[in-house]
Amino acid sequence: MAETTQLELVTPARVMVSKAAEMVVVPGTEGLFGVLPRHSALLASLQRGVVEVYEAGKVIDRIMIDGGLADVTPEGVTILAERAVDLSVTSSQELKERAQNAGDAEAEFLNLAAEAL
Repeated sequence: MAETTQLELVTPARVMVSKAAEMVVVPGTEGLFGVLPRHSALLASLQRGVVEVYEAGKVIDRIMIDGGLADVTPEGVTILAERAVDLSVTSSQELKERAQNAGDAEAEFLNLAAEAL
């Protein structure tokens, strides 16, 4: 079994993801970066984009975030995001419907998430 790193993705409403992964690719403000087991400590600002979770060399989860912070330690990565949508369990149509009933900032985020599918 391959080494893993712990991923925690937290929004103001809840802990959205808490799982072990082989690698997590995160949209930093300076560009994408990958977090592997035993990564050196890092605190990074994040931009709006997709967090990709890898297992067995393949993307198993994609989560759209609306910026935030990433706290990377040798044991894992904690992502704090204002908004997040799990692209694995929602459809483009569902996101567009939610955007119609949302405020401006939320609607813009949901429409971009729908396009990411």
